[in-house]
Amino acid sequence: TIKIIDPSFLCKWANLQNQWCNMLILGGFFWSSSGLSRPYHYINTAMSWPEAQSYCRERFTDLATVDSMDDVNRLVNIVDAGYSGSVWIGLERGKQTRWVWSDGENTTSQHYNWDSGQPNKDGDCVEIVNGAWLDRACDVNRYFVCYGEFPIL
Repeated sequence: TIKIIDPSFLCKWANLQNQWCNMLILGGFFWSSSGLSRPYHYINTAMSWPEAQSYCRERFTDLATVDSMDDVNRLVNIVDAGYSGSVWIGLERGKQTRWVWSDGENTTSQHYNWDSGQPNKDGDCVEIVNGAWLDRACDVNRYFVCYGEFPIL
């Protein structure tokens, strides 16, 4: 099952007329303090991290990636609204033990939200638990968050 987060609340917040708002939403223009913001999609089907990555790439763009603290906060709010357990995001340990985003985006960002004592080398993939990030073995099944405009059916 796919739960798509409705971005229309932005229109009410920005006090936009419906016609303009619909054009912005359908055009994929979601503004945040860091520029265009990613639409996130919470998927409540448990999969391993590699399976979740494939699922997101086939139907959306990729597993969730963040560029700013605004993205971190939105992602945490989406997860908290949908499920109180653990969910995969698109961060993984790459070569030379550096953390990299699944979509290949720059990981020099300081917008990590690691839990205390994390990462602790429990695994090479990252999950969100109660708003904080933990490293975990990639073969564990978890719900997950994708990003991308609209689902490809």
